[in-house]
Amino acid sequence: MYPMLLLCHTAKGEISRTDFMFSEEKTDGIFLLSGRDEGESVVKNGLFAGCGINEILARLSREETRDRLPLCIKFINTSERMPVTVYPDSEYAKAHGDGLGKASLLYITDAEKDAEMVYGLSRAVSAEELRRRVQTGSLSAVCNFVSVQKGDVFFIPPGVVFAIGSSIAAVQISTNSDSEYIISDYGRSYDGSPRPLQADKALDVMSGKQIDIAYGNTGDITLFPFGTVRELCVTDDFSVDVLSVDGNVGFYEETQTVSMIVLSGEADVSYSLGTMHIKAGDSILLPPGVKVRLSGKTEIIYTKFI
Repeated sequence: MYPMLLLCHTAKGEISRTDFMFSEEKTDGIFLLSGRDEGESVVKNGLFAGCGINEILARLSREETRDRLPLCIKFINTSERMPVTVYPDSEYAKAHGDGLGKASLLYITDAEKDAEMVYGLSRAVSAEELRRRVQTGSLSAVCNFVSVQKGDVFFIPPGVVFAIGSSIAAVQISTNSDSEYIISDYGRSYDGSPRPLQADKALDVMSGKQIDIAYGNTGDITLFPFGTVRELCVTDDFSVDVLSVDGNVGFYEETQTVSMIVLSGEADVSYSLGTMHIKAGDSILLPPGVKVRLSGKTEIIYTKFI
């Protein structure tokens, strides 16, 4: 084990302080922490500077540490609405050759007025009606359209239909999987061809139940001497909090890896090998067993790998 913090590049280099704001500029998203081939994070400090995150995990391998980054964290900026999608669970995905199942959490960092998204169904719908509506293109009639504002949170488990609308900026934390089934892309074409759909698989995994998960301006907030902690979600694969820090606070996770995404402000992080300055846009990976102390005024998405 190496007692260090890993300050990671994004796939496109460092992002600026304004990149967590919505922009009309079209983007496919920016990986903030990823072991994926198309956007592997690269360490920029210490002994492993210049190494890819997958190589680091292999070197740090121990009983409590996996050699594969289990999560992917991405910044999304929607200049146009995204496809209507549903995730499978791992049992279904593996049975159909699609790898692991998927779940994700969206934390809205900015949204234009009247921005909205599809989050589940507005009422209980039978499997027969779901199939008919997908086949006739009328699924939107039973979708739950919700307004989106800065600070909102949406947990998207397998089986819940969703579609992120336009004019939204968000940080997405998801299990490291490609398994998602597109139901509709509104007839759009790319390079002259319509996007392939997976309607049959989507219907297999889509839940016809009305959404019963708390969303929006939700999450218990606990007051501490250093600031506040807002609990966004706890799943079998990860937990996510938003930390608002104004002062000093220590961190120590004996067996869990932690990602810290700096949303705003700046701070100094002290640990056994020295002090590192962090600012908005930085992505830090904290291996298990490393004690750190943060000092400053900042807001951080704090994700623990479970």
